[in-house]
This record gives sequence, structure tokens and C-alpha cells, in this order.
Amino acid sequence: MKRWPCVFMLLLLAACGQARVPEEPLGKTASLEEETPEDVEAPGEAGSIQSAVLEGELLSPDGRFLARMEGHRESVTSMGLYPADTVQITGAETGEVLWEGDGSYSQSILGSPEGGFSALARSARTWCSITVIETEGWTKWDFTLPDGSPVLEYTFLPDSGPWGVWQSEGSLDLTTGQGGDAGEQRHYTCAVETRDGKLKGIAWEERYETLPGSYDFDHDGEPEIVELVNVAEDEERNLAGWYELRARRPDNRLYWSNSFAEAHVGWGSCFACRVDGEDYLLRYLPSMYQGYATYTYELFFLDETGEEQVVRDGSVSFDINFGAPVHERFNPAAVAAFLEEVHGLLEDSELLLATEGGNFRSGGPGSDFKDDLAHWTDNELYDENKSLEENIRDIGACWEENRTA
Repeated sequence: MKRWPCVFMLLLLAACGQARVPEEPLGKTASLEEETPEDVEAPGEAGSIQSAVLEGELLSPDGRFLARMEGHRESVTSMGLYPADTVQITGAETGEVLWEGDGSYSQSILGSPEGGFSALARSARTWCSITVIETEGWTKWDFTLPDGSPVLEYTFLPDSGPWGVWQSEGSLDLTTGQGGDAGEQRHYTCAVETRDGKLKGIAWEERYETLPGSYDFDHDGEPEIVELVNVAEDEERNLAGWYELRARRPDNRLYWSNSFAEAHVGWGSCFACRVDGEDYLLRYLPSMYQGYATYTYELFFLDETGEEQVVRDGSVSFDINFGAPVHERFNPAAVAAFLEEVHGLLEDSELLLATEGGNFRSGGPGSDFKDDLAHWTDNELYDENKSLEENIRDIGACWEENRTA
């Protein structure tokens, strides 16, 4: 399953594009004149100074656009490079310049999966910046930190690993900082969308944790890297946070994710489950709203593209609003059979992420998960000497008698 958007988290609105007019980037990233005199190095011996570099996906994933540099400024050098004069995005077939901005000493570009956006990172000796460009109206958004400030001076892009990954169209993950002794890395998730004729963006900071355990969810013989990401709440902007479970290939490529939140609408749980000697993911959503419950589960593995391949699933619904004008089914045998089936799978599983009850949890055996049983096991009538079905029937009968009296 690819990343699914959390509609209760992303607060951006859709809108239309504008005319194709090349636009200069704004802010600190747009001008090399802000480099102080000590930032500028004198040219070395002939041949020791090289032209600027442009890396990344020069051809957009959909094949429509091509990125290139034009010219270089020999009057300014740094990092052993001449800065590029401009960076351009052109039509891949026509060569027409569709967007143009100031070049720098080093630049890298990444296109979104459907070609609707390009993310351009530029670096100089004392700063880096990231600009997102939409490819319909050719407006742009200069990435800022969640508090609205630009990337701090002397913060650079990672030495190893990607600086950016498009998780989906309009959803971009960014990393700043080189890591290790060179400085702490910080991670952000960004949502971008065109609104009122301009590209708008918003960023949340993420905290990463690589989970212990070795899991091979795509059954190719190589274990995946499983990450737990905490996307921080932003009280100042009234933005809810959430948690995300991610699976990466050994080459660090993200190919599956699933999100949950502590807000009721985002409750859920996910387990690493062992069945017949193979690793599977078990997503379990035992939800109840105002006495009406629908419990669902899916047991699945991942194919080579990260798509979920469901091998077993199930659901049960019941209503404990006895005495209400409209009361739906309450079948103790069906409820008990479903719960026993799920808990049979949980016996050989590890909890990866749960937010049930608004409580974040990760780690520990899946057999300890009892949230879905609490309606009955926490009741004073629950009798451990009886079967689960008998307890559900007896407690349900008591509820019905009291609520219809």
C-alpha cells in the first residue's frame, strides 16, 4: 500500500494553474551576491576550477521536462567551482524554456511521480535551499522550516542518502544536515498544492526511528528496513501530528508506508506477523463510534513494487446500543469467531505501531494487544471460566436488559 493521505492532517486546497511565465526564485537562494568577500576564493591554477554541477533526475519521470544549466560566472568561485549562471526547465521535445532561476555552485533536481512538480536544491559554501516548482503555471514555493524561517546558514544537504524523496504527487520528504560529525540531520514532510494561482507549501518536522527486528515482507530473501516516523504536532499552526510506519528496501528506497494518528479518526494498529515461516503485515482496525463497531483486519505481503497483496482478511460489525430506536445486529458467535481468528494471528507477531485509544505504542508481542477485548474483559460480569462467546452473549444480554427496561 502506497502512502495514503491523512485528510485530517493536510490543510491545503486545490486550485488552478497560471500562464507559463519564467519566474526568478526569491530569498537568499536567488542571489550569489550575498556571499561575503571571505566566501569568495581566488581562482587557482588553470584547470583547477570546474563548472557547477547539476545532478538528480534531469529528465522528469513523465518525460515531459528537461533540466539544464546555462552559462557560468567566472568572476566568482567557491567550493572549487564556477557557479552556474541559471538553471532552466525546458520542454524535453521543444527545448522551450518554461522556468528559469539563478544557478549556484551545486544543484540537484527531483521530479514528482506524475510530473506535476519539480524540487530543486541549490548549495553554496555557507547555505543551501530547496525550491518546489509546479509545472502547470510555473509558480514556486521556497521551502521554509515549520516556524516559517529559512534553512539556517551552514546547514547543508546530506553527504550520503537522498536529500529529497517524492512520496506521492504533492507530498515530499526532505532531509537537511550532513549527519554524523558534520552536523545533525533533520527530516521534514511537506505538502504542496496550487491555491489562488500560487504554489503553497507547508512543512512538518519528522523524527525517525529504525525498528529492531528483521522482516522480509516482500519474500525476496532480503530483509527490509522498517522505520517509525513521528510527524510532530504544530500547535501554533493548529496542525495535528501523526505516526507513519515505513518499509524501505536494502538500498534505502521507500516502497510502502501506512499512517495512524492519536485522534480517533486515525486510530489503528499494524503488526509484523509470522505465518508458515514467512513475514506478513497485519493491519487491524477495531473501530467503534457511539456504540456501533466495525472490526476489520488484513493480512498481506508486499510485491516488488510495494503494492499490498492480501492473503487473508475479515470483518465483523455489531451494535451495543440496545434499546435505541434503530438497533442493528449483535451476534455473539460472529464477534467471538472474528476475535479468536485475529488473536490467533497475533500470537506470533510483533507490534510495530498502534494508536488505539489515543495511546501511541510500539514494540512488544502482538499477543499482548487486548484493546479489542476490553468491552468484555473489563466488565465485572466477565468470567474467565467461560468461553469468549459465552461471555459476549451473557454481557450482551445484561446490557440489553438494562437498556431496554
